Amino acid sequence: AVRIQYSGSVAPNGGKGNVTSAAAALERAAELSPHRADQARLLADAADTAVFTGQLGWVEHLAAGVRERSDDPALIGRAALATGRLLTLGPHHTAAFALLSRVADEAAATRSPRLLDALAAAAVVRYYSGEESQRQRIEALLADVPDSAAGGALRAWVLAVSDPSGAGASLAPALPRLIAAAKGEAGSLTALAVVAWLLDRTPLAARTFDEAFGRWQAHGPLPAGLACAAGWAYLEQGRWADARSVAAEIAEVASGAGLDHAEACARTLDATVLALLGEPAEARGSAERALALVDPLESRSVAVLARRALGLAAVAEGDYDSAYAQFRAAFTEDGDLVHYHVSPTVLAELAAAAVRRGHREPAARLLERSARHLGPGMSARLFLLVERGRALLAEPERAERHFRAALAGEAGEQWPFERAQTRLDYGEWLRRQRRVAEARPLLTGALDTFRRLGARPWIDRAKAELRAAGIEADAAAPGALTELSPQQQQIVRLAAHGLTNREIGEKLFLSPRTVGSHLYRVFPKLGITARAQLRDLLDDALQATGSAH
Repeated sequence: AVRIQYSGSVAPNGGKGNVTSAAAALERAAELSPHRADQARLLADAADTAVFTGQLGWVEHLAAGVRERSDDPALIGRAALATGRLLTLGPHHTAAFALLSRVADEAAATRSPRLLDALAAAAVVRYYSGEESQRQRIEALLADVPDSAAGGALRAWVLAVSDPSGAGASLAPALPRLIAAAKGEAGSLTALAVVAWLLDRTPLAARTFDEAFGRWQAHGPLPAGLACAAGWAYLEQGRWADARSVAAEIAEVASGAGLDHAEACARTLDATVLALLGEPAEARGSAERALALVDPLESRSVAVLARRALGLAAVAEGDYDSAYAQFRAAFTEDGDLVHYHVSPTVLAELAAAAVRRGHREPAARLLERSARHLGPGMSARLFLLVERGRALLAEPERAERHFRAALAGEAGEQWPFERAQTRLDYGEWLRRQRRVAEARPLLTGALDTFRRLGARPWIDRAKAELRAAGIEADAAAPGALTELSPQQQQIVRLAAHGLTNREIGEKLFLSPRTVGSHLYRVFPKLGITARAQLRDLLDDALQATGSAH
């Protein structure tokens, strides 16, 4: 089974408190042991266990104790690997990679099975930093690992994390089989969910995270290490409330443990959702906090995610000059990707801002350069984003085929906000070509999705386009219902028609728990105490609407 390689991301049974007690007990046993060899072994065990507490200083202290008491390369390597795993969640990824690379070199020299463990942790650093030389180093060391059934899944993890659009892309068809083989083991499920997210298998990733998190609840909360990937999967699937919940939990744990990179990742996640919801000031504050926590050259993934959030906040305010500048920062001056996995997700947003601010030609060159770099390993999601960008940047006579390609098939429904953006863009283009009848269903579909998600700035833009197309989209239920958010109104209407929380969640991209929480909060506002009263409430609202006209 694939083992979790994100430092501090998985706690053994009993949760963090029991892990701390277990590590302390091992350290105390080492102090009481009369034999130096036993002391070193117990301290190495303590270091392995203490990783899950997130306390880097303690793990480094334990590793130093191992080196003082033993010259056994296996014990020293174990302790160094524990330190390296925890270093990945801090801001100093160059140091973390150097340590893990040294552990891998020593393991390769002795043909130790620890080589794959070290490379798996190094692949996480490579993802966080985005450093190309680290990918090359990982692949060179991976060539020294003999093929084996036992190591096959872990090898796949290394490839997927360090190079998802290249060597890792071939793993996607095997993911369902690997997840089934995990047999509900939380650690393996979480690792495979991360791989599914990296390969843009978003629904599979979200389902697998849900299953894994359900397993972890029996042992205490999931620590900070890789829950952020779950948050991004939820965001991309349209489960924005769940994404914010994940971000809040990570930020609390990471800030308390001094894990700056993990906290920064959580801040960028929350900033992105806030921008999409139409809270630009709050989004900027969270994104700027994330940038202050990391060195952008050490943590390129966070830097690009934060710039994307800042760009979306600017779009929410209609400031396309600032939006273009922020999105352009996801690429180098020469037009290369700053981060191999995150930067491509910015291409369509860059194109949209470029068109509004007169930067069509440089944006088109940059987009095509990125498309060539991604090559045949480009995921379905990235293909749709590239086609949307091409449609926006193309001359009018060439745009439609790219719009059609960006909306072809059902695959794009996996990413509802991005799909709605493309529908809005295409509908706007059709209206300007005076093909109003064709534009209306696209604009209506986009508005419906934006309302479900609660994306207020995009709701307003879609309404404006519909008005220009001759449709008034401002009708709303009268009375207390008008005081609710668009998303809450949707939930109330669906519940009134008899849908369960799970069924409502599937339609609105929310978890059943989030749906229940919304209903609990709106009942007092509507003056009701039971779900059965919702149908009568809506009937009264409709009658009031009819009498008003």
